[in-house]
Amino acid sequence: ERLLVEDGVMAVLEDFDFDFRYTVTQFRVEISAAGGYVNFFESNSNRFTEEQKEQFRRLNPNSLIYIANIKAVGDDGVTRDLSPISFKIQ
Repeated sequence: ERLLVEDGVMAVLEDFDFDFRYTVTQFRVEISAAGGYVNFFESNSNRFTEEQKEQFRRLNPNSLIYIANIKAVGDDGVTRDLSPISFKIQ
């Protein structure tokens, strides 16, 4: 349920000495499906799409979600690739 409450993906710099921000510009949600297949759902912003949210609602306990291909633009205007993150549904 908590994942459904979130609006999208944010880049947060913890314990950073300067006031510098990143804005996520795109990411891909990857969800493992039956038979070992993986379904991909793209977002071209920092927000979850309606299609992604619908997929979250359909997940069963122990399902795995990966958020990958995360791109973010810093205050300096440079786009960077961010590390993927994963969740296991409880």
